[in-house]
Amino acid sequence: MPYIDVSIFEGRLTPQTQERLIAALTDAVVEVFDESIREQTWIVLNPVDPKRWGIGGRPCGPGRGAEEVG
Repeated sequence: MPYIDVSIFEGRLTPQTQERLIAALTDAVVEVFDESIREQTWIVLNPVDPKRWGIGGRPCGPGRGAEEVG
């Protein structure tokens, strides 16, 4: 069973983008294996408060998010 765990800044996902991301990741797994794996593929989306996320040895947060670090 493929299991894909995605951590992403809170607020980045809307109901529509969550649905699209889950579908796209599942489709990518199916492309590598075959259609029979679709129903066995698990995708978990974990929203993370940017203040609890570190990039380059420093915490993110107000004024320092993904936009700043690329």
